[in-house]
Amino acid sequence: MKFNGPAPELINGRLAMIGILAAAKHEAETGATVLQQALQASPWLYAALGLWVYASMVPILKGVRHEAFGFFTPRAEITNGRAAMLGFAVLVALEYKAGVPFF
Repeated sequence: MKFNGPAPELINGRLAMIGILAAAKHEAETGATVLQQALQASPWLYAALGLWVYASMVPILKGVRHEAFGFFTPRAEITNGRAAMLGFAVLVALEYKAGVPFF
């Protein structure tokens, strides 16, 4: 769990990949910005995110090797996670500055 360890980047990348898709879908349906969605989200959503973090932590803490599964490679997951984290941050910043939904 240290700053440069495998857990923070992997877990945040996974959450960002899920989050940007879910936020875009919900934004297209309702017209609410990402920040509005976060303020209106139910506690069950946050519980599901906590469960996702726990499910991602267990293999890391047990020392399971992160191996490729077809074209799903650890390198691709890290790269896509980094892009999703950057994209999510830019989405929030643009919507905050403009005050309107992006999608």
